[in-house]
Amino acid sequence: MSGVADAQVYNILHNFGSQDRDGTAPEGDLILNSNILYGTTVSSSTNYNGMFFKINTDGSGYKVLYSWTNGFVPEGGMVLISNTLYGTMFTGGAAANGSIFKINTDGSGFAQLHSFAPTVPSGFGTNYDGNRPQRGVITDGIWLYGTARYGGANGNGTVFKIGTDGSGFAVIKTFPATYLGTNNVSGNLVVTSGTNSDGAYPIGSLVFDGSTLYGTTYKGGTSNGVVFAMQTDGGGFNVLKYFPSINGIGTNSDGAAPVAGLTLSGDTLYGVAVGGGSGAAGNIFKLKTNGAAFTVLHDLSYNDGMWPPNTLFLDGGTLYGTTAAGGISNKGTIFMLLTNGGNFTVLRNFDNNTGSQCNSKFVVSSNILYGTANSGGANGGGVVFGIKILPQIFNDRNFGIQANAFSFNFTGISNQTAIVEFSTNLAQPSWLPLQTNLLKGAPEFFSDPQSGQYPNGFYRIRSP
Repeated sequence: MSGVADAQVYNILHNFGSQDRDGTAPEGDLILNSNILYGTTVSSSTNYNGMFFKINTDGSGYKVLYSWTNGFVPEGGMVLISNTLYGTMFTGGAAANGSIFKINTDGSGFAQLHSFAPTVPSGFGTNYDGNRPQRGVITDGIWLYGTARYGGANGNGTVFKIGTDGSGFAVIKTFPATYLGTNNVSGNLVVTSGTNSDGAYPIGSLVFDGSTLYGTTYKGGTSNGVVFAMQTDGGGFNVLKYFPSINGIGTNSDGAAPVAGLTLSGDTLYGVAVGGGSGAAGNIFKLKTNGAAFTVLHDLSYNDGMWPPNTLFLDGGTLYGTTAAGGISNKGTIFMLLTNGGNFTVLRNFDNNTGSQCNSKFVVSSNILYGTANSGGANGGGVVFGIKILPQIFNDRNFGIQANAFSFNFTGISNQTAIVEFSTNLAQPSWLPLQTNLLKGAPEFFSDPQSGQYPNGFYRIRSP
């Protein structure tokens, strides 16, 4: 069951692309530290290289902290250790194949920790360490772990690690050749599609639990990418899920091409695929960390939004994400659904005026989700936005009269207070509080055994 709750409070904190030349196309995940958001844009508007900025969660204090030159383009998110941020450049570096960098939160101390080596042939050929890291790094505080989309010995990407001080760079996984009847590398030509044992082209960020890393590739495997697990020392690589082929109209059973990273909770991984599914629009899925119990939680449609590009945000028993297209304006949507697949709801339809194409994973403060859209907005250069998640009443099997009582399920962001109130008259309402809950990101149940005493009754949920 799908629903629409497009009455959430959506605020633009900053419009990019102004005459002040303050950057365009924010692409990576935001970092939240206290009440300050840090992020990057693909272009600085002055030299068409990336830019590093900060902004307060109330929209004040926007400041450009650093503008890169020489082709540096950050597309991934960053991680924060103390007052230092670490991330990757999709391009730039000594060979223009990307790099790993650090920068302080005040914009000082920019340094490249590693530049990815030249490829043969140039562009999308082979090298020893990888090419074009796209979605940033994760850290245990000592090591940084990430993926390079291309390059490596077979041109199909790598998984790497490096110390936060720049020492100890190592490729811990090289994705194998793909086959279209011949080896991936035939002379100097790299085949950009085909099948192999382990997957090809890792785009999404990694997630880890102890010494185990989990990730995705959007190509290779038996057809359309894989979910994989491996150890942080490079051992124990295991494919947990092969995504199947699609038919002539782009549909399949399980989804195809997972480009985003995974979200881990306990022994369960949650993810998205940008293609396939019953509507050829991608899906949301889950599986166990041992590869068991793969389940499609929701097949997306045009009205839901199509082609989810980013890692899901998990709050209690509720997942939040975005799509790149579809919805009312065909500019994508913000959605939520429960971890059991129930109550899929569109929270916001993107449009040109208020931002479109959100590729960043959400961060949360109080009951507001913060993200970026890399296009649209007042100046067409994208936006930083916040969407206040109001408590939601679900139109599911518990909605209505049950055992002579009116009942329903509802949910909202964790640690948000929700008050269920009742009135008999909407023209001149006097709202009576009936139940107060501190939400946990999972459904709460409300039942009013007195509902039958009134010819008319109205309920609302208020968050003070």
